Amino acid sequence: MAQFIGIAGDFQKEKAINRRLNALMGFFMVFAAIVFVFGYIAGKTTLLWAFAALAVAIPALWIMERQVDKQIRRARNEDNGAAGEREIIPFLTSLPDTFTVVSDLDFADSFGNIDQLVIGPTGVFAIDVKNWRGTVTADGKGELLQNGKPTDKALVRTFTRRVMDLKERLKALTKLDPYIQCVFVFTHTQVEANWGTTGAVHCICIEKVVDYINKYRCSKPLPATDILRLVAAAKALKESIAGQGMNKPTEATRI
Repeated sequence: MAQFIGIAGDFQKEKAINRRLNALMGFFMVFAAIVFVFGYIAGKTTLLWAFAALAVAIPALWIMERQVDKQIRRARNEDNGAAGEREIIPFLTSLPDTFTVVSDLDFADSFGNIDQLVIGPTGVFAIDVKNWRGTVTADGKGELLQNGKPTDKALVRTFTRRVMDLKERLKALTKLDPYIQCVFVFTHTQVEANWGTTGAVHCICIEKVVDYINKYRCSKPLPATDILRLVAAAKALKESIAGQGMNKPTEATRI
């Protein structure tokens, strides 16, 4: 059984909670401002002031309602993402005990987090879990199509940059230069994106993730000493970020 560090889905769950709180606070701030304006207008006797207040209040409430709805929809998507990240854990549990899984490595930069970082004899794997439905294919330009439609963001490019950032951090801590394989794991999706059509990212369905990791062809197996150093570095990175309240680390102990 693989070793585990961290809890899957925490990053997305926290984002969803914060998003809902921010939406609620924004709504009450706008509502309070409108109440204040109407309270001020109540002392006026002309219809012009009343119409002026309505002209401000109605668009403000409409815009706020749209923003709250947008934030709530995003929070639901993040809840779904967290559910997908938890769904992969039973599969990764069946990896041999020579593997370590670091969940939710959220180094809190502009690129986001790593859902699962798997370190073991066959290599280092950065996994991003996609809790999608339908079919995923390549768009012919290195990105993904979900049910034949482009995604809102350049997911492959963004995740590759995120993993390169992680690699530099691990390299600084360990003086090792590990190759990190980027992997998109889809929970409820038919994957038709062949390797090589999505840049450096491999796309697989969740049922195949353990086989994929166990049988991955690396140039040479990772020595046990390197595995220990990389695991210690990933753990130190995760703990240092958590200790700084989601800020980037300014200094770290070399492993």
